[in-house]
Amino acid sequence: MEDAVVRPCEASDVDVIAAREPEGRDYARTTFDRQQAGRCLYLVAWLDDEPVGSGELEWVPVPELKNLQVIPACRGRGIGAALNRAAEEAARGHGRIAIGVGSDNPGAKRLYLRLGYRPTGRTETYTYSYVDDSGTRQSATETAEYLEKELAEDPLS
Repeated sequence: MEDAVVRPCEASDVDVIAAREPEGRDYARTTFDRQQAGRCLYLVAWLDDEPVGSGELEWVPVPELKNLQVIPACRGRGIGAALNRAAEEAARGHGRIAIGVGSDNPGAKRLYLRLGYRPTGRTETYTYSYVDDSGTRQSATETAEYLEKELAEDPLS
């Protein structure tokens, strides 16, 4: 398998990504608009001309990687790790990066701990609505534990 290319979403990418979303989700357009407003960096992983994963680096005091996702057919191939590395590089000048990990996802927590993230002691429970893969609006309540990673200065700068 070829390596995924991770880069910020561009205006010309939005229609391609949005066409793969169920009607009513509008995640690609909304997130690209947030990027254009300077509120986040919308990272997209590509294999050839196909978007296969994405993540949103929200520009808050400690930049937070949110909504990291890889399409099921491409999981386990390092695409999530590539998205994470790109987010860490983008956040490097801020000194650290945060990520919230769902309490129902211990595997993700183990992965982030191996990658150098450490628990902050902060947890948050929130309720949100979303459009599922069948196009049906759903509601969910989730508890996340927040982890942070210190980011060393780029030795090449």
